[in-house]
Amino acid sequence: MGPGPGPPPTRVTGGGAEPVDRVAMSTSASETPDSGSSDGVRAAGLRLADEVRALMADLHRLEATAAGLGAAVGHVGAARATIAGPVRRRWYEVDADGVDDAVRARLSREHGDNSLYRGGRNPLAPPMTVSQGTAPDGTPLVVGEVHVGRGREGPPGRLHGGFLAGLFDDVMSGVPRLVDAGPAVTARLSIRYRRATPIDTDLRFEAWVERRSGRRLVARARCLADGEVTAEAEALFVSVPHRSGSARGEAVS
Repeated sequence: MGPGPGPPPTRVTGGGAEPVDRVAMSTSASETPDSGSSDGVRAAGLRLADEVRALMADLHRLEATAAGLGAAVGHVGAARATIAGPVRRRWYEVDADGVDDAVRARLSREHGDNSLYRGGRNPLAPPMTVSQGTAPDGTPLVVGEVHVGRGREGPPGRLHGGFLAGLFDDVMSGVPRLVDAGPAVTARLSIRYRRATPIDTDLRFEAWVERRSGRRLVARARCLADGEVTAEAEALFVSVPHRSGSARGEAVS
């Protein structure tokens, strides 16, 4: 049996043209770290992703003129030219024997920053924040919180079911860590849509271990909007060996 209802969702991301989801990580101009440092590059990347995310929301939401859109094309093209550089190597493309702990930590952080659903530097991510919590009955939880706008709309005023499934998978991928199950991959995911999940609303995901046997772990989760369950999920995860020869010794679900 799953945990009891959690607390009401807390707004952690912004909708429309002014996302506020990265406020805790972004800095004002007077607080910006040295632009040449690793922290400076990261902070600038997060702010740029916020602006691109806002641009995508505006493009979807506003009835712009042809002249306005044409001018925007020129600005975006110029912006792209300013960030030209070498292709960033991902954690699994780097030889683990050739880097130190600091580089491994940076690669791990970059992996999170660029993830599809949580990544603050990935404009395609809402992004969602994920943490660990505890249900009223003491059950350990993985908790996801997100605010999803109209760009992910399916039925009128409702979240696209496929995107909701992806959010479930991302939150539930953290469940094996609750029991130190090591790296694992999703072998099966099933969703039960109880009612339509609204857009432009704070959503809360709660996921927990249902049972575990050897390399196999079954997780369950639910999505809440305004304290009401809109969907439930069950996933089977299978533990896999640590990836050798790369700078990050874990698999990604």
